[in-house]
Amino acid sequence: MTTFQKHLSVLLATACLALSLPIVVRAELTPTPAEQVDLLTQQNDGEGLLKIARQLRGGVAVSADNSLRVPNFAKARQALESAVTLPGARQAEAKLLLAKMMLAGEGGPVDGDRALTLLADVIKTGNAEAAFILGQKLALFPNRVQEARDNLNLALRLGDGAAAFELAKLTGATPAEAAAMTDFGLDLLRQRAAKGDAGAAFDLGGYYRRLSDKPEDQKEALAWYRKSAQLGQITAVVWVARLLGEPETPLFDRVAAVEQYQAAANAGSIEAAQELVRDFVDAGPLKVPPHVYDIWITRLIDAKDATAVLYYSQALHETAEQRQRSSDQLYEATMAGDVANEDLIRIGESYRDGANVVIDQTRAANIFRLGVKNGSNSALTRFAHLLIEAPALRSRENVQLAVEKLNELAAKGSVTGQLLLGDMYARGVLGEIDQTKAIDLYRRALAAAESVEVLNRLADVYLSSADIGKRKEAFPYIERASRAGSESAMLKEAKAYADGEIVGQDFDRAVTLYKQAISLGATDALVALANLYLSRGGETAFRDAHEAFSDAIAAGNREAAVEMARFLKANGKLDEAIARLTIAARKNNSQAAVELYEYVSERAQNPNVGTEWLRLALKTVSDVPREKVHLASAMLMPSDIRLNLQAASMLRELAGAKIPGAAVALSNIYIEGKGDAKDVPAGLELLEQASQKGDVDALLKLGDLYMDGKYVEGDGDKAIGYYRAVIALHPDDPAANVRMARAYREGRGVERDLAIAATHLKISSDAGSRMATRDLGLAYMWGSGVKRDEDKAVQLLRAAAEHGYAFAWHDLAETYGAAIGPEVDASQNFRLNMRGAREGHVSAMIGAGVALLSGFGTQRDPEAGILWLERASASTGWDAPDAMYRLAEVYKHGIGVEKDPKKAREWELRAANAGSTTAMFHLALELEADNTDASKAEAIKWLQSARALQHVQAAKKLKRMGAEDMSSGSLQGVEDDGVEE
Repeated sequence: MTTFQKHLSVLLATACLALSLPIVVRAELTPTPAEQVDLLTQQNDGEGLLKIARQLRGGVAVSADNSLRVPNFAKARQALESAVTLPGARQAEAKLLLAKMMLAGEGGPVDGDRALTLLADVIKTGNAEAAFILGQKLALFPNRVQEARDNLNLALRLGDGAAAFELAKLTGATPAEAAAMTDFGLDLLRQRAAKGDAGAAFDLGGYYRRLSDKPEDQKEALAWYRKSAQLGQITAVVWVARLLGEPETPLFDRVAAVEQYQAAANAGSIEAAQELVRDFVDAGPLKVPPHVYDIWITRLIDAKDATAVLYYSQALHETAEQRQRSSDQLYEATMAGDVANEDLIRIGESYRDGANVVIDQTRAANIFRLGVKNGSNSALTRFAHLLIEAPALRSRENVQLAVEKLNELAAKGSVTGQLLLGDMYARGVLGEIDQTKAIDLYRRALAAAESVEVLNRLADVYLSSADIGKRKEAFPYIERASRAGSESAMLKEAKAYADGEIVGQDFDRAVTLYKQAISLGATDALVALANLYLSRGGETAFRDAHEAFSDAIAAGNREAAVEMARFLKANGKLDEAIARLTIAARKNNSQAAVELYEYVSERAQNPNVGTEWLRLALKTVSDVPREKVHLASAMLMPSDIRLNLQAASMLRELAGAKIPGAAVALSNIYIEGKGDAKDVPAGLELLEQASQKGDVDALLKLGDLYMDGKYVEGDGDKAIGYYRAVIALHPDDPAANVRMARAYREGRGVERDLAIAATHLKISSDAGSRMATRDLGLAYMWGSGVKRDEDKAVQLLRAAAEHGYAFAWHDLAETYGAAIGPEVDASQNFRLNMRGAREGHVSAMIGAGVALLSGFGTQRDPEAGILWLERASASTGWDAPDAMYRLAEVYKHGIGVEKDPKKAREWELRAANAGSTTAMFHLALELEADNTDASKAEAIKWLQSARALQHVQAAKKLKRMGAEDMSSGSLQGVEDDGVEE
């Protein structure tokens, strides 16, 4: 840490400490301006209170060496509240200033009604500014336009030239009247400015700045702001700097802009000092020199400015402890002081997103809440979004505040207010989900303005319906949003044409739409397009999908490399997937580096292989929380204690910030054990804490632990409780519904009920779970909990397979290879197994291999058949031992190759050691046939192993050999007759 940074650290700590500790000893005897308020209130000194309120609102210099003026809005407002109760010549001025503070939310909540009342009182004294402000505010209400016009005309008659500009904008003014009114206002302001009125010059600067982006108008604005600054208006100096600092205009002059900002800051403007610091930290267009940054960051921190604390934390490379400490200090400074709404939003977003502070959604919500109370609509939208996305933040107080303010916005015709209210009803923020109210609000928003956001929301509500008729109502909205350029709508429209459910099927149209979305950077569209190509089949399907990924990578899509690697791996091209990821990882793509480690270590079947890619990812990881969780979870896999500890540290921070998945990954360290870290109770406690905050992943993990009973004592009832807790939060959660389906199918934790199981599968399938779609297809195939429907079964199995669930290809193949569904179709059976085999499904590999060896549904090709069986046997799938045994059969009987007893025995032994009970049984028979004492003893051992795995024939064989007493009794009493292996 540099000397400067050490100095700032001390300042930062001192500043933040001063916010919370009372002053015990004072060296000077003169009371501060804030302390004078109480004295003046006791003396009923209205004039003194007004004077001190102006001083407190404008700001008091930090010290003799620090000119920055720190406002104390709360104390200023307190002084004015006392002043307005005291009769006298200055009472009207106090009312005007208090009204302005109330409208701006300075020192307390926005109070528009009372502010308007105060302004009406002040107008009676003939105050032009009060009439102007009241007219300006009344103009926002459609039913009070005439009142607005009356007050603005009064302000104009009293000499406020800016009122003419507002009158020109009022409804009902003809173009000629508006032009005349504007000219009158300009003449009046020019006359006042010529007499030395800084405010009039400032208003003229604002008029020309807002008039247009034309160079001549912006140049005129600059001239008037300069005039205002010369007449003593500090805010005008800031605007001079802003106009000079706009890089896309002819006025741009970075050196002059920095000089003007420094001039304003030296005159006390905190806003100007913040602009200098912001440009330096963000590497802005002004290229603020380091020594200038050093001066103003130091003075801002000395002034206890929350924005400076935020920027200072960005300038340091902090340890976890430093990061937490600076995050705490920033939050304390923000909540303790008067922070401008713009900065509240920026700081709140930092806590929400984890940008240079420790992520904390609760803190983000509290900061946005301050902005809401200050009247900021920007803070309100962010506050509402947090409540919608994070159920844990939905306290009664938070929801009431958001709904109250959103209703006020919606009543004024705000599309955003109606949209967010609709979201709240659609997501159940106010209790039960109410789609009718959501649709009504969305339609009202749409009537006010054609918005792709609203169109997409309406489409989503209709698409979530179980009624196909309702789902079809979504398409017109999808189409309108898609034409307006919405990427998500393009995806929905493309899927609709690909599926052919809510609109006529049109593959070519779907491809066109997917390509259009990809050109806009939508990676989801890229994956969907690849799946669409594969689902259509044909000789060019794989090549077309491959080309789509390659084009996206060439166009600079950062996520495309990772998605292409997943696609290649699923299609049996692991080496090319690794090559693609290697290129991307070397270009500092951290996601690619993590994925590369996973592929390399999986291929080597050794988690310690490829750890250099994790270290590279650690250096280049972004601030995106899900990427951090993915990296940290991967860092737990190798036996490198340093990586493990770094992962644990990252996960603790992410879990503390309530990032989904972080608490589960951290709990795995304790529950499954990493080094000496095994502590199941500690892991369970982590999960319980996260689950109480609404962490869905934690609830599912707890349910799985109690359902499986591996690390804790099994408890089906408890497991079901956790799954139901997820469904209570998110009724259509696919993972929870799949687990509930399994529980009802197997009767674990609940009474067995296949119909309820099928219902949960339907919910999960509709929510996008490919596993549920496949299981639901099998349910229809066998009539399990639903009426048997072979066509529906095939449709669902194909949908699951085409959307990437490789298991379903083999299931689908089986329907054409046996009399359980459609008529037997050997060629279709082979094609479907090949699709699954290419995507890495072991059973499909075996099916394809056997078909190639036997010529079932395809031309006989023993070499290719053996190759697929070898690939299956080399996999980590549960059915890999079956592939090994099939290879033993190939060499034993010479199926497509020369007989080779030695190879046959080798494969049989490998299969038996891998857990194949069939291999164990047949190996035992061969050993018994060798007819030696040693071979018989070994045969008995293999039969016992098979019997322990519930192999019935092995149990009967042991009985016939008189060796049943050496085996387990779990299968005793099984009848010989009619029992097949």
